Amino acid sequence: MILLTRVEARDFQALFHRCVTGRPRGPAPPVLIRFQRGTRTLACSTSDGVTLLHTSTTAEPDELLVLPSSVFAEVEGSTDEAVELHRQSKLRAVVRWHGGSNTRTQPVELILPGKQHEIPAHPELLPVSAKLLAALHECGRSAARENGRFALSRVQLQGKTGRVVGTDGKIALLATGFKFPFRDDVLVPALPVFGSKPLARADDVRLGRTATHLVIAAGPWMFSLPVETKAKYPDVASVIPSHAPTTAGIDATDAVELLKVLTALPGADDENRPVTLDASGTVKVRARDPATCEVKEVTLIRSPTAGPPMQLALDRRLLARGLSLGCHTLKLTPDKPFVAEGEGFTLVVAPLDPALIVESTTNARTISTDAPTTTHQPIPISQQRNEMPPPETNGHTPPRGDPDPLFAAEELRDSLADATAKASRLVAALKAGRREKKVLASVFANLKQLGLNSGGSP
Repeated sequence: MILLTRVEARDFQALFHRCVTGRPRGPAPPVLIRFQRGTRTLACSTSDGVTLLHTSTTAEPDELLVLPSSVFAEVEGSTDEAVELHRQSKLRAVVRWHGGSNTRTQPVELILPGKQHEIPAHPELLPVSAKLLAALHECGRSAARENGRFALSRVQLQGKTGRVVGTDGKIALLATGFKFPFRDDVLVPALPVFGSKPLARADDVRLGRTATHLVIAAGPWMFSLPVETKAKYPDVASVIPSHAPTTAGIDATDAVELLKVLTALPGADDENRPVTLDASGTVKVRARDPATCEVKEVTLIRSPTAGPPMQLALDRRLLARGLSLGCHTLKLTPDKPFVAEGEGFTLVVAPLDPALIVESTTNARTISTDAPTTTHQPIPISQQRNEMPPPETNGHTPPRGDPDPLFAAEELRDSLADATAKASRLVAALKAGRREKKVLASVFANLKQLGLNSGGSP
């Protein structure tokens, strides 16, 4: 029986690892594999009620298997080689797969299926914009790690307005322009999974809900998220100023050039990493070294402002994030949150203490963005890496091959595997070549003895 491919095992456990919020409790959950009417379904649920599913076609007969999750860690790989299961008894089996040039085997203690292992039926799923994945990912990054008075560790989907909202109480991100198949507001866990590499290829995104869960499907992957029904969530839209007296439009080239130097401006070691945004005819960004009091100023020469001059202090990380999201329309209102708007995203940020504002000085070191580049372009939202740190594993087998450091490690491992395979083929070819050379040398020697060799040599 063919269970799955090695790359499917890798991707499944990588995505499941990112469905876990906080520190995992208890033993790692088992994985269900159901073969039914030509469809194979992989399913696994976290202790918080998040279920990950993967579906594909199969020719195997109907059956339900429950396997320890450690099996996936053993068989995972970057190839489409099949992983086979051979039963020895009702609850004992052996899995077999090819690891490089060798066939590998692993004994498996199967788990007896019970009612707790049933895979629930999903509701009707209707198509939505594929940008929903990026919205859930980015708004999830803006959510808090823990709840307080409000359920800030959740992401809110607003059915009536078509918005996705995430906030930690200090910053908020709103993704707009969606049409959801429900009218009420839904709170679901903020998960880093929606920025994972296996989902980047999905352009068929569907959405549905039950009384207790929100179900999101992206290609062959499906996520069933428990809905929080009793918790409160802040009205983020109400804190956005209805009118901003001062606005600035950041040119795309200016944004790219500013992002290059923003982290290197003075004060980067400060806890708040402050920079001063100066909107006075032309946008300027300043920072001061707290030790030497040296001021460095960047002028965005293509980015005009409108309205009365205004300055405010911001955490440079949040300014950089807004620019990276394409939020290039900046709105400044005295004693109100700073707002950066773009196509599909609105970032709302509480400014830092006004005492951190750095005034312009005559001896400031000044640079401008009058150095356009053709080699650096803004990174599309769909390609941005997930920066939400993965949760602790608590003894669970961590996946390999997901974005961030794990993604880089997986790419390196794939490259090494490819190089090893190529080297093996080369060695085999060289050995074959040496054997052919020995045979030719023997033939030439025989011909020479017979006087038929005209002087050539192998």
